[in-house]
Amino acid sequence: MPFSEDIEHVLNFLDQAAGQGLHKRNDLGTLLELAIEFDRHEEMNELIFHGRVLHNLYGTLRRASSGAEGYAKVEHEFTAAVETLRDRLAHLLADADEEHIQRFEIHYYAATQGSLRNLIDLAHDLGVLKSVQNERKHQPHTDQGDDVGHGQDATS
Repeated sequence: MPFSEDIEHVLNFLDQAAGQGLHKRNDLGTLLELAIEFDRHEEMNELIFHGRVLHNLYGTLRRASSGAEGYAKVEHEFTAAVETLRDRLAHLLADADEEHIQRFEIHYYAATQGSLRNLIDLAHDLGVLKSVQNERKHQPHTDQGDDVGHGQDATS
């Protein structure tokens, strides 16, 4: 899917904000374009929020040892967050064409390690976007032409 100039600008900004770049740049761009096309701004913001949650839980699991106190609870929350993010993806993609739906089903819904890894990578990118949103929300607005992530609406 070719991206609009605005989405390319957002993706380039997020690449820089991520430090080492976005992991699933094209898929994030596709989701942003679809959210605009189908007027699903709120669904996109829910996806961004839940992506950040999943990525944070993943980081917590990586730092903890499997026998540590509370590990099982975090692991359970992680599993629930995976399902929530997949559900939010499906909701956002509900009206997308079959090509996009099939691509996301293959890469994000399969019961494989690769699919889970893809979902975690996408969650990383959504977390970057959420961080930018939060930073922008707490900064005074200026007219410097850099409105990426300002306010609560990720797609406007």
